[in-house]
Amino acid sequence: MPTQVEAAPRRPAKGVRDVQGHRGGGRLAPENTIPGFLAGVEAGLTGFELDTRLTADGQVVVWHDKTLRPDKCIPTDPALLGARLDHLTMAELRTVDVGSLARPDLPDQRVLPGTRMSTLTEVLDACAEPAARAWWTIEIKVDPRDEREVGNRELLVDSVLAAIHDAGIEERCYVHSFDWAVLELARELDPALRRSALAIDGLTYAPNSAWLGSVRWEEHGADLPSAAAAAGAQVVSPHHTSVDELLVDRAHELGLGVLPWTVNDPSDLLRMKDVGVDGVVTDFPVRAVQLLKDA
Repeated sequence: MPTQVEAAPRRPAKGVRDVQGHRGGGRLAPENTIPGFLAGVEAGLTGFELDTRLTADGQVVVWHDKTLRPDKCIPTDPALLGARLDHLTMAELRTVDVGSLARPDLPDQRVLPGTRMSTLTEVLDACAEPAARAWWTIEIKVDPRDEREVGNRELLVDSVLAAIHDAGIEERCYVHSFDWAVLELARELDPALRRSALAIDGLTYAPNSAWLGSVRWEEHGADLPSAAAAAGAQVVSPHHTSVDELLVDRAHELGLGVLPWTVNDPSDLLRMKDVGVDGVVTDFPVRAVQLLKDA
């Protein structure tokens, strides 16, 4: 089991300096869309988390959900509601309005009717100049229990890596995934690219979990940071409720950064600052930046 990863993580000297907009600009505009990212840029954000999936025709689309959900999507053809993204082409996905419906849990989110899904390349191209120094945490969505997604894993990872290199953001991005087999594959394909291990303690990080790639839970037990290091990650990214000072200290001992998600409540943000995490992913990035600055 390695006790040190290949490259030092990107970490601030002290405090929470890396505040990332969840699915783009957080609550500012429709999630995972170009207007959402640009709204984040306008608000002064310098870090973005986003989600990637593969379409039926092998395109990398920036979207979180496996299916077209009626609370987020208004397709031109209503029959597409509920369809899997990997059963639809990019052309079909472009017929879906994803900007007209605000998230119920984000009532102040700006609605932008007519907003469409975009490819990863399109998002990175749109942000190339306005966000020339932005940090990108790019989640690769693969469910290791889903045969179709497992079958497309290598194509998706390879395509995401190609988009990263084409955009020239290798030095300011993480490949981020709950499926640690994705991280292992990314390490094989591009060892220099940084990797971030997402985890839900007790669910994806658990005995007999399908999410851990070649890592054996039994060899690490409660030591999530060492398991993430064994997967070749430079960052461990648990849900914030399982992050405490012991986890942060252990991660730092192994050379890993700590990036909890999705930290929205002010009290949770302050707790993350107190335990010494290196960054946070949040739906309220503008508020988070101000709160952490003033604390």
